[in-house]
Amino acid sequence: MVDEGWPVSIVKITPEGAKSTFAADLENLRNLTVDATGNVYVSSNYAILRFAPDGTKNTFSSASEADEAWDLAVDRSGNVFVRNRHDAVLKFDQSGTPIIFSRDLSPDKQWDYKAGEIVKAGATQVVLDLNQELEVYGPETEIVWAPDSKRFGFNYSPLHAHHTTYEKVAFYQLRGDKWVALHSPSDASEPIQLLQSPLKDHLPKGFNPRHCAPEWDELKLRTWADTNTAILYAPCYERSRDLKTAFLFTLKFDDAGNWKIIKAHQMSKKELEEEQ
Repeated sequence: MVDEGWPVSIVKITPEGAKSTFAADLENLRNLTVDATGNVYVSSNYAILRFAPDGTKNTFSSASEADEAWDLAVDRSGNVFVRNRHDAVLKFDQSGTPIIFSRDLSPDKQWDYKAGEIVKAGATQVVLDLNQELEVYGPETEIVWAPDSKRFGFNYSPLHAHHTTYEKVAFYQLRGDKWVALHSPSDASEPIQLLQSPLKDHLPKGFNPRHCAPEWDELKLRTWADTNTAILYAPCYERSRDLKTAFLFTLKFDDAGNWKIIKAHQMSKKELEEEQ
């Protein structure tokens, strides 16, 4: 339990309900977790602290990768996993040393996504600045690598009006040693992405995408079925933000990076319930 206030304290409560202060005077406390032996790990003041079961404190890691750790978890081997503000997942071994563990790392471990940039893994050399190319707005981004690491989809928000949601996807392909932008499913200027060709051409008859709330407009890459096949997800919301319906579009890429929609699926009521 964490007390409110600044600085904050961690309160220990026994099964009988007795309370005692386990740790005090913690600054910038974000999260905590407990391992199987009772050690408590705390993200506080830009470091990860470790408290023994008796309350003895030591610094588990003050590495730069421990800065701004928002979520913590620990496995049975004592490895600590951290999610930072860029939504990257980092792994620290039992000595507190950060090691590579990130869904942002390409499957072949040659490329890494860091804060809007593609860099060569293990180096700082930027090979593609997505923030500059796409004018990314806000920190909520997601990269989805193809299994062969030769393509990726990038889910992001471009500049949009406040109090609305606007998310789209961009595709890139590796040609030689350069990442090249491919045609996007939402390059047109229609106010709703489902109104844009070729997406609208694969919607069922009788469905009017103009009935979707324009202030909640999303098109995301969900997964790669294989190295040449991508699955897009496009929800349609009511103005109340309730999910009205949603579609899955299957894109097939050729060697040059051109794609076409080979299947469109309107999700069933059961599938929609699982989404919420």
